[in-house]
Amino acid sequence: MSNVLRALLCLLVVQTAMIPALPVTSGSEASGMTYRERITAHRGSSESAPENTLSAFRQAIRAGAGYAELDVQETSDGVVMVMHDDNVRRTTGIDKPMWQVTSAELASASAGSWFGERYAAEKVPTLEQVIDTAQGRIKLNIELKNNGHGVRLAEKSADIVKRKSFGKDCIFTSFDGKLLHRVKQADPELRTGLIVDKLEGAGALEKLLRNPDYDALSIAHPLVKPELLKLAGQYGKDIFAWTVNDPEVMKRMLELGVSSIITDKPRLLAKVAGERLQEQMGTGAGEQKK
Repeated sequence: MSNVLRALLCLLVVQTAMIPALPVTSGSEASGMTYRERITAHRGSSESAPENTLSAFRQAIRAGAGYAELDVQETSDGVVMVMHDDNVRRTTGIDKPMWQVTSAELASASAGSWFGERYAAEKVPTLEQVIDTAQGRIKLNIELKNNGHGVRLAEKSADIVKRKSFGKDCIFTSFDGKLLHRVKQADPELRTGLIVDKLEGAGALEKLLRNPDYDALSIAHPLVKPELLKLAGQYGKDIFAWTVNDPEVMKRMLELGVSSIITDKPRLLAKVAGERLQEQMGTGAGEQKK
């Protein structure tokens, strides 16, 4: 294979969402995950821009990610806004929990000064604003945060997605299965995934995979094993691995065939994935010559 062709292949991996997924053993084959969709930017491209801001999501798109993960909670006046922590002080300077801060307060605060002065104008976005930015450019992994004070987070989030005609371009995830059940009640066609950081007991995994409320499991990467992926494939469920920032772990997750890898470093993952695709295509070309 010529150097020019190799360079073109790498460029295609980053710039197009139409490259098919590699052969996999989990449910990603059945769900039709594209190559870019196997890259999920955690809170946007949070290594290069302030997390959960529109700049972070735009940079995730430029980095070649097919999905961006974000966290949503309700404000005191019931607006669904993008925020990871229960208390908003770390990213906005306002020392209040989400359930006591208004949407107007968050909209007027800087959500980027803590990261760098060039991002001082960044604001805390609403879920609607993120969807508007993402439409036709990147899919979303919307994590519903249970801070113990939510009122209608699942229902409001599902309604926003449906109103924006974004249902086929997102998945709702949460540590709280009850929130995902409420999403399914709002619209059974919306995709959901349970976030898992531990598995207790031999039958725990199969019990989760049998649950109709979950279309996927988002699992801490040390728990991802070949037998887990094989079982997930039998149930037609996707497996997401989080949070993977080491290139060797990225390679291992790609080889195992997880549906998507959640990372703070989407540009690095795109590079690692592109190199792996290049190797596979080179191997295939070599076998054809034999």
